[in-house]
Amino acid sequence: MALSLTSPPATEPIALADAKAHLQIDHAAEDDYLEDFLIPAARRYAETLTHRSFITQTWVLRLNGFGGGPIYLPRPPLVSITSVAYTDTAGTSQTWTADADGYTLESPTGEHALHASIRPSYGVSAPSTRDVVDSVVITYVAGYGAASAVPVGIKHGVLMLVEDLYRQRGSQIVGTISSAAALAATALLAPFLAHRYDLRFD
Repeated sequence: MALSLTSPPATEPIALADAKAHLQIDHAAEDDYLEDFLIPAARRYAETLTHRSFITQTWVLRLNGFGGGPIYLPRPPLVSITSVAYTDTAGTSQTWTADADGYTLESPTGEHALHASIRPSYGVSAPSTRDVVDSVVITYVAGYGAASAVPVGIKHGVLMLVEDLYRQRGSQIVGTISSAAALAATALLAPFLAHRYDLRFD
């Protein structure tokens, strides 16, 4: 089983101007450094820490069969499912649909929405698949939407991470106390953690 990002976010949750205002930078000498390195790095760290997608992006989840329970989709919140494809026992590619004869989607909403899941509709069994690697391929879109839809707590957490990366340009010495910015970022992002111990994809 594997999870892969196929369409990365088109923008970042915070703009260059926001980062410069937070850092009180009034020159353009480091614009490229902030925009091309620090902001993307901070966002990726925050997404990894929270197990979430911030700006809309597309993921592909590959599984070795449907299994016996619900299938949870990592990196919430879910926007939509593009397709649920599988290889049947004859080796033919098929598509499982969301309807009374297919699967049912459970998709939590809101700033703290946890993982969406799909399961067979009532009285329906999941399709049988060929015993091969990646016999099930689920393509879906996740994220809050545009930058304006990302929760302010997440945005502020990313800003604090940018500050930490900007101020701490070298490796910290083992045994020293983490910076105040890093601690603040962790506290801001903590309410958005969407980790599940039975998910091992990210």
